[in-house]
Amino acid sequence: MHLKFFIFILTAFLTVGCSEDGGSSHVNQARPAVIEGAVFDDHGRVEKAVIEVIDKNDRRIAKAKLQGDGRFKLRIPADAAYPVVLKAKLANGKILEAVVTSNQVVELDITPHTDLVVKSARLRGGLTPENIAGAAGAAINMRRSQGGKRSSSGFKGDLTKQYSGWH
Repeated sequence: MHLKFFIFILTAFLTVGCSEDGGSSHVNQARPAVIEGAVFDDHGRVEKAVIEVIDKNDRRIAKAKLQGDGRFKLRIPADAAYPVVLKAKLANGKILEAVVTSNQVVELDITPHTDLVVKSARLRGGLTPENIAGAAGAAINMRRSQGGKRSSSGFKGDLTKQYSGWH
């Protein structure tokens, strides 16, 4: 699961390219896409969920249920407005989300970490490529600090002296 999350983050960065005028743009060559994956919550793989795909114009463009093996397969139409958000509604009512920035993503698991990326990007001002990339980077850094390793949580005193100062 960690490798798939890293691939998701890497894909988010790679789908943001440079246009001829030096600005950023994302890839979306009008062609349908198929996204496959699974849904994981804090306890592991989810067996029952309904996944909806919402494009940037708030239009529902696809819907699927988890199959018998706990996986989903979604066909994203060619006219989808990216980024698109995959919303997994779990049997307990909880909703987990993931964001896809282009039609080049083919495999993506929906997890609490992808949900964190979506929520963080929205807090940064919306689901732009820059906000998604920043939120993804922050989520990677948060994962590194989990488990008390090199975390500042609970530290008393001058934070600039923790870990022998800032690096």
